[in-house]
Amino acid sequence: MKKIIGSILLLLPLVIFGNDISVATPQELEQAVKKANPGDRITITNAGIWKDVSLKIRGRGTAQQPIVITTNDDAPLFIENKSSLSIAGEHLHLKNFYFRKGHAAKNSVITFRISDDLANHCTIENFVIDHYNKPNRFDNDNWVVLWGRHNRIAGCTFDGKINAGPVLIVELNDERSQKNFHLIEKNHFKNRYRLGSNGGETIRIGVSRYSMHDSNTQLTNNFFEHCSGETEIVSIKSGTNYIAGNYFFECEGSLVLRHGDNNVVDGNIFDGNFQKETGGVRMVNSGHVIKNNMFKNLRGKGFRSPLTIMNGVPNSLINRYMPVKDVKIDHNTFVNSESLVFGGGKDNERTVAPENIRFENNTFAQYGNKWYLNNNEKGILLANNDTSDIFQDVQVNSDSFGSTLVSKNVQADAYASTKHIIRNTEELYDAIQHAHAYDTLFLQSDQLIFGLEKPLLITKPLIITGNQKYTFVSNADKTLPAFIVIANNGSLHVENIYFLGTYESYGNVRSGINTDIDGVLQRYTLKVKNCTFTDFNESTFAGIKAEKASFADSLQIENCVFYNISGTGIAYNAEREDKGIYNVENVWIKDCIFSNILNSAIDIYRGGNDESTTGPFVEIYHCTFNEVDNKEQGAAIRLIGPQYIRFQNNNVYQSGQGGRSIECREFRYHDILIENSNFFESGKIETFYPQNSGGNSGEKPILMEFKALNKQLPKSFKINQIIGSHELI
Repeated sequence: MKKIIGSILLLLPLVIFGNDISVATPQELEQAVKKANPGDRITITNAGIWKDVSLKIRGRGTAQQPIVITTNDDAPLFIENKSSLSIAGEHLHLKNFYFRKGHAAKNSVITFRISDDLANHCTIENFVIDHYNKPNRFDNDNWVVLWGRHNRIAGCTFDGKINAGPVLIVELNDERSQKNFHLIEKNHFKNRYRLGSNGGETIRIGVSRYSMHDSNTQLTNNFFEHCSGETEIVSIKSGTNYIAGNYFFECEGSLVLRHGDNNVVDGNIFDGNFQKETGGVRMVNSGHVIKNNMFKNLRGKGFRSPLTIMNGVPNSLINRYMPVKDVKIDHNTFVNSESLVFGGGKDNERTVAPENIRFENNTFAQYGNKWYLNNNEKGILLANNDTSDIFQDVQVNSDSFGSTLVSKNVQADAYASTKHIIRNTEELYDAIQHAHAYDTLFLQSDQLIFGLEKPLLITKPLIITGNQKYTFVSNADKTLPAFIVIANNGSLHVENIYFLGTYESYGNVRSGINTDIDGVLQRYTLKVKNCTFTDFNESTFAGIKAEKASFADSLQIENCVFYNISGTGIAYNAEREDKGIYNVENVWIKDCIFSNILNSAIDIYRGGNDESTTGPFVEIYHCTFNEVDNKEQGAAIRLIGPQYIRFQNNNVYQSGQGGRSIECREFRYHDILIENSNFFESGKIETFYPQNSGGNSGEKPILMEFKALNKQLPKSFKINQIIGSHELI
């Protein structure tokens, strides 16, 4: 017996610890894992940088003896260019990989699958994926795709997903991946920027086709910061998931129980910090439990309210809206937020009221209107809810989430902008190429005309202005796409420029300001003040426009003149596939004049009935429209699909006479207000819901026609009497 025990003790260290194996290249790593025995530890020495690698890590450890793949001293292994990682096998534990400066080689950065071989009981820990985006906004990819069962994503950071596709997906499209019990814990998801389209989720668990299957995924103790890609921050499309202990900070959207039954949302914090469109939980389907959560300082309404219980569709298809029933909502705290919505999205399709909803023992603090009951035919029970205005706040340390490879609490140096004095065209081109972000290019020259032979390409945030108004003209033999083109990483603030689209015998210019024809990956901002746009003399030309696959976070136009244009004044209408995609989120136009324009003065387009976004937001104040788009069935101001419109204190004179002064094509829940404006000898105002508020009346569509509401403008009024010369503004 002593000899047997001694033999076991001699073998025990080898059984528990395995071998230490060192590798230095991707090929050595793949071979080492393939040959490794349970308990082996594989260390990447002098990790450094690997470029253009498609790693396939396949091996088999055991629960007691996983195979560990890591780096020396937990240093990051940087992976760059077109690279990817695929994992398959059992009980593999990978640590310290850092993806940056590139994009996925195929459709995913990290996949828990190699061909038909899935990963089970595998972990990635302390990983970073940092702004690892494909070059086009709608080149779809996913950063992490989970297949198999019992896999774990822990202590990772996912930062800066810009293009289409979720950051993380849990797939159920395989019987071996259902009832998977994956664990996603202690990660930091940050800066999932607005996509302006569906497909901008941060996490999706399941898919509508398999949504009646259980996933059993646990999403716990993660930090979601500025995850605002679309309405659904986390989209649950499966059953029996557990979402607990997560912290959502300044996220424009909601945790959405979109498909699937019996999900539990427990002990999460939704902190909007008073930012617009920040929401909490929205639910469809049955059997959910929402408990012990805190919803505070949220400013989202409707689909993004702190809590939205949706109406259902009778005999709903699996990918629409199953009725909500048998839901328990208890012991939650609602603090200083917008109203809750019971019966959300009620329309001619979604008519089935929530049923057997028990809303009990919840606390409201610093609250006005607590809830909005839109449909209570089958029973929403409200009981024992406290309105004492007393609550205990919870503090969260964000440093406890995410990868240790990312420095914590380090603030970027403030931008030190420089003012460049520009005296001629050559200096302007040179300054744009060599200036730093946020520099000012200040035109100060005796020559009032700057002749351009090619567009000014903006690839960083810049300011272009001058001590007086200067004129941009073309000196090129061929047509230029624009005087100024905003490309990747670019944003622009421009003042005091006269954009003259036709000059002497030189080539035409298609627009004053445009985006890159190849698309712009990053969202950008454009501010235009005290500028004039004239003589863009083809129907497809425009003063300011955007191309497909570009997205402006904000467009501000102030005190500008658009006149003698054969195309459109401002055209953000390039996304025409009617998939809910659009070119700009926030539009603010004030104190501008639009005159003698063949097409629309302003054309903002968002087509389709997709509900995954809340934009665009369009505000137009104190503008004058004169002789704009009088073609048959034309529209002087065309706002197709913006979900928020404010058109106030404007003058519309002899415009839209062949059709409409204003054309809106809104949905029932859109917020539209047209008021305090003068319409003289102009076309009708056409809206689908005519009450000027986009509310829920359900009335039939009516065309509103306002003529001569206030004849403040004389019949002989002409815009050139106001403009005079281009130096006026």
